[in-house]
Amino acid sequence: MRQRILDAAADCLIEGGFASGRILSAIARKAGISRPTLYKYGGTVEDIRHALVQRELNRFLEALAPRLENMTWSAEYATDLLVFVVGYARGHTLLNAALRDVPEVVLPEFTLNADGPLRRIAELAEPILREHVEAGRMPPVDATLLTDALFRVTLSIVLIRGPYDFDDPEVLRRYVAGALGMLAELR
Repeated sequence: MRQRILDAAADCLIEGGFASGRILSAIARKAGISRPTLYKYGGTVEDIRHALVQRELNRFLEALAPRLENMTWSAEYATDLLVFVVGYARGHTLLNAALRDVPEVVLPEFTLNADGPLRRIAELAEPILREHVEAGRMPPVDATLLTDALFRVTLSIVLIRGPYDFDDPEVLRRYVAGALGMLAELR
């Protein structure tokens, strides 16, 4: 029932319901349930939004894990990883709808209140990175620092509009590779 409610909520929110004062009625209707049933299994609008953020973060982490497990310590891999993460976020329909309709709600989740998602990503990455270090496939790195830095770079590319068309995968790839190359030259 909970997944049905979250699926209905995602559909309603994508269709422009973030700012709607009648969003719970729309979610109940889309899920084919009554409002009391919605409250029982879904809770308030805030509960549903929070559950959607957690579900989408889980889906992202599931997609990210195999990429981390197969990582190599190279500029090409770092480029591929950032292109994947940025592309995932920029192509995420629900995130784009939230940024369009209620940026004041979603932006704090990834900026002022980002400690939760950052912690979850670091918890996923840390044992995988440790295994790569112990196997000699990469130098010792601070998983928290690495995930934090990549998170911040990703957010800036996703959220800040500028002269580059990051929706074009080749533009994104050239930008990331060029930026990483310049940073590598600093050492």
